[in-house]
Amino acid sequence: MSSAVRVASRVQPAEQALIIFHGLGDTGNGWSFFADFLQRDPAFNRTRFIFPNARSIPITANAGMTMPAWFDILEWTLSPTKADTEGVFKSLDVIQRFVQEQIDSGIKPENIIVGGFSQGAAISLAATMTLPVKIGGFISLSGFCCTSQDSFNHTSSKNLATPVFHGHGDQDPIVPLKNGQRARDFYTRDCGLINYTFKTYPGLEHSTCPQEMVDLIAFIKKVFQM
Repeated sequence: MSSAVRVASRVQPAEQALIIFHGLGDTGNGWSFFADFLQRDPAFNRTRFIFPNARSIPITANAGMTMPAWFDILEWTLSPTKADTEGVFKSLDVIQRFVQEQIDSGIKPENIIVGGFSQGAAISLAATMTLPVKIGGFISLSGFCCTSQDSFNHTSSKNLATPVFHGHGDQDPIVPLKNGQRARDFYTRDCGLINYTFKTYPGLEHSTCPQEMVDLIAFIKKVFQM
């Protein structure tokens, strides 16, 4: 299993788990601030946080430069028809192992949320189709579609009704808004997700903003019934 930055719940035993996957070129440590941010709220005293680290691989679209990534980027258009399907499914196996680890530790599946930013968001969305157990929710921050419909047997998905939060900036130069909208349409129209919330944030580039954090925390609290 990939290594990960882990932040224990403030109160034991933990009752919820957030598993957050970073973006291209980043590490789990790059998102560990999110645990510090949420743990200011006593509602998250029994929440543990896991921030997995991607392995470093050559990125085709970046002249073969090696960097942490969940899958290869073949071209910057992020077209799902030109995707590293093998790499995507390797990372989907990683997600499954992290989820199972939390279940084995005593966390109920409905108290597990899988999410990520950018490339990490892309594999989190894809996991809606492949996880063999229904979990509490999925988060996509600036995510996109990383594979085609032909890659999934979506009729067997356990998470068609699982809540999804997808936030995206309308000024994102790295993953343009149209890519986020394409992902939304793919997973709702083509794959059959029925509980998909898509929010657009005016002026936001490839990052997060205070309003997105407010909306995201409200989503997490609703999933965890806090």
